[in-house]
Amino acid sequence: MTTASIPAPLPAATSEAAPAPSATPVPPAVGTAAGPAGPATTSPSTRSRRGRTARALGALAQLAAVGVVGSVIFGVLATLLSLGISLVLLFGIGLLFLLAFVYALYATAWLEYERVEGLYRYGLPALRARRRDRPGFAGWLSSVWDQFTDGPMWRGIASAAVSTILGLFVLPLVGGLASSLVLLFAPLFGGDTVRVPVTGLHVAVEWALLVGVLGLIVCAALLAGIAVLHGVLTRAILVPNREAQLVEQAREAGTQRESAVRAGEVERTRIERDLHDGVQPRLVSVAMTLGLAQQKIDTDPAAAKALIDEAHTSTKAAITELRQLARGIHASVLDDRGLDAALSALAARSHVPVLLDVRLPPGGRCSRTAEAAVYFAIAEALTNAAKHSRAGEVRVVVRLRDDAAVGGRPTLWARVEDNGVGGARVLPGGGLDGIANRITAAGGASRLDSPVGGPTTLEVSVPCAS
Repeated sequence: MTTASIPAPLPAATSEAAPAPSATPVPPAVGTAAGPAGPATTSPSTRSRRGRTARALGALAQLAAVGVVGSVIFGVLATLLSLGISLVLLFGIGLLFLLAFVYALYATAWLEYERVEGLYRYGLPALRARRRDRPGFAGWLSSVWDQFTDGPMWRGIASAAVSTILGLFVLPLVGGLASSLVLLFAPLFGGDTVRVPVTGLHVAVEWALLVGVLGLIVCAALLAGIAVLHGVLTRAILVPNREAQLVEQAREAGTQRESAVRAGEVERTRIERDLHDGVQPRLVSVAMTLGLAQQKIDTDPAAAKALIDEAHTSTKAAITELRQLARGIHASVLDDRGLDAALSALAARSHVPVLLDVRLPPGGRCSRTAEAAVYFAIAEALTNAAKHSRAGEVRVVVRLRDDAAVGGRPTLWARVEDNGVGGARVLPGGGLDGIANRITAAGGASRLDSPVGGPTTLEVSVPCAS
């Protein structure tokens, strides 16, 4: 059956049952209201101008505060430095002031980074305090010196100094702006002269309007220039240029590549040692035992059977050693069930009692590289604790942390602590050296603290791209 189509009514025709279709609505122009019920739309350029104006006003407000607070802060820093230098020979009291000076510098720079990032959203990484790379008091002094010579910290101090100087100009200009506004309305008050509130100057009424307009223009222009100059200077000081970023990335890539090569060499040496000292002699023994059984199978079947049983037992032991060796190269449970399950199995096989505290988001997985690096670092730490530390207990803590220092990516962090005798040192080609190389190759960092007498603490952190 064919259905005939009904022709549309002509534009001139009208009918109560079939009203004429309305014309297609024309969208409102950009920057105009859409109608009584429609939302108003603004162009991107208008929103950009509003954003720049808001940032400029915010910068001026912050500079006004920094001009006052920054002067006090730099006065305190100068006092600490002068006291530290002058009292350094008096029973070492000056060292305490110098130490306070270094930490005050860091706090000032950290505050400046946070202020600039909150205002301009440059994507600056949060300023991090330098950590100890060596244990003991000497390592702590080294970290203090590294903090004092830290380049990003001094860039923050330079930016704070520039902001303080600019802030000292903002307050007088704001006062001048207010005085100019008063002069604009001076003719309404009558009198022959007008006293400017902020400066205390007297201006004739006939000149008040002109002086007010000129002062308003000059003060507003200077304030706008200071706001723009502040943005330019802070970006030049705090934001590294593209060339410096590429150089730093190349340096980190080279360090990771070298660490990966060293980690591979250490792992290959360990595998060769385990094969040569463990599995290979056992397999040679199995071959010799089977050879003896073959010679006696005709003349002394009972002795041959005993030798075959001995070879069978040695073969099972060799298989167990090979399985453990393969697990040290690649943990299949890590890929199948995740880091928590892999560490639980590792703790169950440990000869030293392990208190395992793993708190990871449910269902959250880090990259395979990060999980493998942390897993093998913990496995090697447990092996060292069982062999050398004479520890009665090992505590393993694993967390997933948010770390702005690595581009805002979460960080897989772990700490292994035993109650042994301590004194662990990183030796070239040793297990701890292998941990450091593996973690560095994954883009992370490790820290060992093992004073003589214990305890020994190993901390590792690897960026987690989950």
